[in-house]
Amino acid sequence: MKNKLVYVMSLLAVFALGHFSAHWKGGVALAQENGKGEKAAYLIAATSPVSAPADRMAKYSEAAGPLARQAGMQLLGAGQVGSGTLQVLEGKFPYQGRVAVERFRSMKALVDFWNSPAYQEAKKFRNEANFIIAVEAAQ
Repeated sequence: MKNKLVYVMSLLAVFALGHFSAHWKGGVALAQENGKGEKAAYLIAATSPVSAPADRMAKYSEAAGPLARQAGMQLLGAGQVGSGTLQVLEGKFPYQGRVAVERFRSMKALVDFWNSPAYQEAKKFRNEANFIIAVEAAQ
């Protein structure tokens, strides 16, 4: 049941983001920035409430931040369960951690960033993830 709920919530978030991106001039400009007409891609992540020590997260940010920015990453939103920055509109959210939504230039840019040896090394410092998905914009 929990897996079905996560799947449905992910699909709803993806639909909303794709719909928003397809009707937002900034999203279209970003998706076509490289002149190839590629669609933007979105990364949606839910992390566990157990945080890595501050020094490890600082190392992660220092290593992963520049790599993500090179891939065109833009943080669209992030919220913490119970903080007022994340609202469950329907159903019961099965996690107690943090959710983030990021936009990348294209799915290729996102996947190349994710699979790069430098990012694979950097992600050893971050929190555990309950799930991380990538979806292409619906333009």
